[in-house]
Amino acid sequence: MSLHSARGLHDDGCFQDVLVAVGLAKDGAPRKTGSGTPMRGLRRIKTSGPQTHKLPFGVMWSITLVTAVTMAVINFFTIWIISFAVEWKFSTLQLMVDKFGVWFAILGFTGICSCLALCCTLFIFTCAPAAGGSGAPENKGFLNGNEMPELFTLQNLVGRAIATMLANVTGYPVGREGPTVTMGSNLAYLITHVAALPFVRQWVDVDAPGSATSAATMIDEDRFEHAKRIVCTVGGACGMAMLFDSPIGGIVYMFEEITSSSWPVEVTFRAFAGTSVCALVSRALLNMCGTSTKAFVIYEWNPQPTGWSWHDVPFFMLLALLMGPFSAFHTRACLAVASVRQTLMQRLSAYQPYNKMADAVLYGGLVALTYSLVALLANCKHTAQDAAQFVRYDCEEGKYNPVASLLLTTSEGAVKRLFSRHDANEIHFRNELLAFVSYTALNIGLTGVPVPSGNFTGSMLIGGLVGRMMGALVRDYGPGMAVSGVYAMVGSASMLAGFKQMAVAVVVFITGAANDLGLIPPLMLAVTLSLLLNKLINERGFDEEQILRKAIPFLPPEPPRLMDRVVALDLRDDLPPEAALQPEADYNAIQLALQQDKVDCFPVLKDGYCIGFTTRARLQAALEVWQASGFINTGSINTGAPHKKAVSDAGGEQMGKLISATVARESSFSGNVLPVKRLTERAPYTILEDMPGPRLYALFAKAGAKAACVISEKGEFRGMISRRGLIATARRYEEAADQAQYDDTVGDDDEEQSLVIPA
Repeated sequence: MSLHSARGLHDDGCFQDVLVAVGLAKDGAPRKTGSGTPMRGLRRIKTSGPQTHKLPFGVMWSITLVTAVTMAVINFFTIWIISFAVEWKFSTLQLMVDKFGVWFAILGFTGICSCLALCCTLFIFTCAPAAGGSGAPENKGFLNGNEMPELFTLQNLVGRAIATMLANVTGYPVGREGPTVTMGSNLAYLITHVAALPFVRQWVDVDAPGSATSAATMIDEDRFEHAKRIVCTVGGACGMAMLFDSPIGGIVYMFEEITSSSWPVEVTFRAFAGTSVCALVSRALLNMCGTSTKAFVIYEWNPQPTGWSWHDVPFFMLLALLMGPFSAFHTRACLAVASVRQTLMQRLSAYQPYNKMADAVLYGGLVALTYSLVALLANCKHTAQDAAQFVRYDCEEGKYNPVASLLLTTSEGAVKRLFSRHDANEIHFRNELLAFVSYTALNIGLTGVPVPSGNFTGSMLIGGLVGRMMGALVRDYGPGMAVSGVYAMVGSASMLAGFKQMAVAVVVFITGAANDLGLIPPLMLAVTLSLLLNKLINERGFDEEQILRKAIPFLPPEPPRLMDRVVALDLRDDLPPEAALQPEADYNAIQLALQQDKVDCFPVLKDGYCIGFTTRARLQAALEVWQASGFINTGSINTGAPHKKAVSDAGGEQMGKLISATVARESSFSGNVLPVKRLTERAPYTILEDMPGPRLYALFAKAGAKAACVISEKGEFRGMISRRGLIATARRYEEAADQAQYDDTVGDDDEEQSLVIPA
């Protein structure tokens, strides 16, 4: 909970009156006649559980629909800007080839892409530093139930949108999926913060002697955060839905991304409605401009009645058996490149941020140069179909360059050509191999470059190239009947399933792109085999590894196996004695507590029993008010180390300062102690000291608890377990399990040793 003083809130009081008048809010406290603030409020805050928001029906649905429509509008402008800029870039390349020759055109094209990369990096490092990545791991950490300060801001939303467009126009081997999902969550977060804030506040009596009023407002942060996470999930689903024109795919993607433990029941229908509205509005906007959604998404217009036969199934299985291990080693290669790049940037840290900017610009030029040179190795082919589907590049009129048609275009355009069932003889094995080697190498090498990037489409393209090559071999030497495009779809599904460690969402997206429900059985078979082999090699997917390496707070849905033999007493936070406060604490005691940088939730004890928790933001704000009032002579008190800056939800810290100001004013009248109990959430979660670790783990992973008291059988305080501390403990167990394979047959003599984890 966070409180703020009733002083200075006359405007908010008037706004509350309007909401009451229209029936969107209830008048929760008696008011003084002619005043915008109540003289007295509730004697005690009314709180709800961490998994409920209890917002009005109309408010939550308004937020959902506004988020969906706004995401459709953002997508409309994004795809038009990207398509226009990409068309200009490649038409300029073709014009230079025709007028000045291919070598001059390569130099000019490389220069154009380098300039675009420079614009992208300049914008990121000057306007939106947090946009230099997909934001997917951080978004996943927030949706998991953890605080991510400064993640969802208006600056990051606008910055990530512009940087994503610039990165795609530059030609980096990336997609828009990861950044777009993060943008959807960011947008939903901002809308919810504005629209839901009036409904999670209530007037509470704080009994401040000497004050003009004794009422203050309190924010139920559990309700507020729960509402935000619900709509942020819907926003992310809308992002994926409009990219693939697949509302169901967007819902399933987010479900697999955040797992069932972070998926409230009401999200399903809310996401169902939101993604459908987003897809319809997006389609309507494009139809008004004389085009179609299918022109901008991966979609096969002309499916065949019978796309595959039983003779193809063994080759589908072989393809999946190849792509499973390949996707695992591709993930490891990406992570290794990221580690090498991070080490190199640390050695050049004296030149920050110019070293990272130079890295991004040079890599953008390298990508353009590599694509242009590799395309020269292709043999020109006569155009047998619509010439607009292929790129001529250095070929004469009436011919096309197969490699340029895969590399000198967008990732979505290349995947479309691979999925097509009517160009089986248009690209050929050698050209597909050239494109595969160059694109895969550059895709791996991109990891760690500070530009917004999504690997969804990139993984589809890599798998599609492998599948296309196998389809060509089967067509020429085997008994299979399926065309190369079908093999490309199976390869894409196998690669994507392994890289993302997803199953259902991959099948939904590929089936929608194929426009053929008959492909569901072979796709499911291929995904199953690929994912099983991938998990045998890599325990975690790419995003999960990024979460661990970036130390992003994330609580897995299931406890580590090494936690099976521990009890609550073993999982307690390392709580310094100074962090435990009394119901009424003096200035020095609070200051000593705030010096404990690893503690954010402070237990409040009375006679050895825990009566609740308070937060760092509230205590810090109270001390600031004390110092500003001059009531406490801080010069005579040992301040010690500087306090850690409190991090909280947007708006929550300011609310905490204002409530603490009210309570601190009371202290200035009553003595040198602060009534900490008034800043405390009462009736905390309690855990018996001998409760098994897996049982209490569910309280945090599935019930959303932030902190709990560990007590003896008599109720005496034995310590506390916080969500932050449990995440750190679970991560240590995972690291210990990675270093040595856990043996289920550990004997009793070795049991104690099996519980030892690194500090």
